[in-house]
Amino acid sequence: MQTEQSKYAAVWNHEAYRAVAPGEYHVERFLELAKPTSASTIIDFGSGTGRGALKLHLLSGATVTMLDFADNALDHSVREHLSESFRFVQHDLTTTLTERADYGFCTDVLEHIPPEDIDRVLTNIALGARHIYFAISTQPDHLGALIGETLHLTVRDPVWWHEKFTDLGFRIDNSWCSDDVVIFYASGYMNADDILEVAKLNMEDEEVKNNIRANLALGLKEVEPHQTQTDQVVYLLAGGPSLADFEDQIIESGKSGLPIVTVNGTYGWLLDRGIKPAAQIMVDGRAFNKRFVDRHVDSCKYLVSSQCDNELVKSLPRNQTLLWHSANTPIVSEVLEETPGYSGYPVAGGTTVITRALVLLAMLGFRNIEVFGFDSCLRGEAHHAYAQQENDGQRVLETVVGDRTFRCHGWMVIQAEDFMKTIRHILGLIPDFNLVVHGDGMIAHILDYAARKAAPQEA
Repeated sequence: MQTEQSKYAAVWNHEAYRAVAPGEYHVERFLELAKPTSASTIIDFGSGTGRGALKLHLLSGATVTMLDFADNALDHSVREHLSESFRFVQHDLTTTLTERADYGFCTDVLEHIPPEDIDRVLTNIALGARHIYFAISTQPDHLGALIGETLHLTVRDPVWWHEKFTDLGFRIDNSWCSDDVVIFYASGYMNADDILEVAKLNMEDEEVKNNIRANLALGLKEVEPHQTQTDQVVYLLAGGPSLADFEDQIIESGKSGLPIVTVNGTYGWLLDRGIKPAAQIMVDGRAFNKRFVDRHVDSCKYLVSSQCDNELVKSLPRNQTLLWHSANTPIVSEVLEETPGYSGYPVAGGTTVITRALVLLAMLGFRNIEVFGFDSCLRGEAHHAYAQQENDGQRVLETVVGDRTFRCHGWMVIQAEDFMKTIRHILGLIPDFNLVVHGDGMIAHILDYAARKAAPQEA
């Protein structure tokens, strides 16, 4: 029996096998879904004749790399177009890829893969491109007879293929099927909603509800909207690794009287440097957070979420503590509805304290906020600018934003997605809201990348 590579080297010598290039018939649908630009990169996984890849290249202007393990597969007319932006690389898809691209195109390929290699090939493809168009035949082949071999080795129905993709962790964004083909537009990359779907809440619902009820019973003053403070700049300190890069600037500004707002562990970080926080914001309901505020400051306002641990809230100076409630959180809403006549000002935002803090500060009238340490990504192995063992050992995900890849924990990806939604929410209500995110982390890059994409292109 011939090897898989020698089979295809032999069959490509037959003009009858070249007569139809299935990829050509999928180009328009792929372009409609992916919308690649001339700046995009595309890999054609198992390019065959190359006619589909050439059509992709000519219609989109994108850089296209063709991969196939038969070096005689390309049509001569396709070879004539080879260039720096239209390449052919001989490659076996069962082996690790070094090529990377924005999009993948894989038509009339997977049914040719031996069943025992399917998982490996799909994994390699997922690592090679962020969004991939797959078209897979669900019928036996008819042209293997040209060389006395079977060419379609994995002939399965659409349900089987769908389960295979989802079992391997693909996110399927679109799918179609007909009598003889199944099509998936999919990605091996998770988005924030996928991560949130599988993430576990760090507390049980009843614990959160009990905290809210107990904190409401304390009768604390609650946060409410304030007059606009147009000229006042406020520093907001998140705990990411880049916080340390700006230590001197933060200390100097704090000594000059500029108000500095902290969250969680940045409260202690600032105190250790001889500067008193103007305010400390907290949202996490777990009891261990009490350690963050074990040193009380007579000039600090403690803005604590109603879902915070009740013992933590009770430990704070009563006349310096203000309560606030997370908006758009069913658990919070359920408890507040139990309170007759309650009318407050719930604070919108995301799943982490820093995104809620931005909305909270906007509610308090501040319009010029500079954020430090808001990285939402790792630097090396460091997740914070200080030790925080609760975050040690978490799974690391590679996260792509435009032209950079960041290493993140799952909560960081969700936080970045929350930030984008939160800033749109704030700007929709307060057009003159000014935000500066210092550092080289993922959040600063999101803002920079968005600004570059929105800028008019020079002719």
